[in-house]
Amino acid sequence: MPDRARFLLAQHAETTRLLGVDFLPIGRAPSASMVAVEPEPAPGPEPHPRVEPVQKPAVRAAPAAEIEPKPPTAPIASVRACHEHLEEPQAKLDAVRERYIADAPHQHFVTAHTNIVFGEGDPRARLMFVGEAPGETEDQTGRPFVGRAGQLLEKMINAMGLKREEVYICNVLKTRPPNNATPTSEEARLCAPYLVEQIRIVAPEAIVTLGLPATHLLLETREPMRSARGRWWTFPPTPPAPPGADGGFSGIGAAGSIWDADLPEIPVMPTYHPAYLLRSYTEENRRKVWSDLRLVMDRLGLNA
Repeated sequence: MPDRARFLLAQHAETTRLLGVDFLPIGRAPSASMVAVEPEPAPGPEPHPRVEPVQKPAVRAAPAAEIEPKPPTAPIASVRACHEHLEEPQAKLDAVRERYIADAPHQHFVTAHTNIVFGEGDPRARLMFVGEAPGETEDQTGRPFVGRAGQLLEKMINAMGLKREEVYICNVLKTRPPNNATPTSEEARLCAPYLVEQIRIVAPEAIVTLGLPATHLLLETREPMRSARGRWWTFPPTPPAPPGADGGFSGIGAAGSIWDADLPEIPVMPTYHPAYLLRSYTEENRRKVWSDLRLVMDRLGLNA
């Protein structure tokens, strides 16, 4: 072994010992090129790792939320056509009832009914009462206002000097809402054409609306009962407009007016629903309702 190589090997062994390595692998002696020590580079800042750009998957724009169209309201001219060929008012009312059953507008909203409660009374009555919706007893019997609220209404009618058979009684909704819930404006809209035909056929001299749903529907107002009651309103509530493709009826409230060219103007007196009186049977509320009914009596020339 040349002296140069022996020197380098001994130097390497000593360096290794000083670094804490107490053994050396046995094998071929390293050459000078093998044991040559490269100087370590001076410490410096670590290079930033290269970040490969991430290819984001293409995001498909979500389609705009589809607005489910409202169920169409039966064209009032079409509903009217079902009874125009008939003569007797009761036969006309029966035809509208059959048309309601065939159309079944209540299929478009939640209902918990057993029977259709269409209306009853004198088909030529001078006075018409329009309530909200049937209750449990009404649903069981198929007759309007025969439960506790109906018994109170009958006392009110008798106090006016009339009998139940001498007036016509109906509701905005013809089926009972679950848990006797208050009808919504959408439910009223769907049932309105059939109520309008009931009004046209009976042609009363005055209408008493019992509660807010009936008042809001027929008068196209959103006033609370405390300000709506005690004064006369008119049905239809707005001047006639050019009839549309649906025969003139285009909804309620902001959606349009209940209107038909041949509907006569009928005075309307809003008052509290009898069910409300049962819940809040105070002398003040009874006086308010009786005051409203006295205005109706004066208009019709009735004696208590």
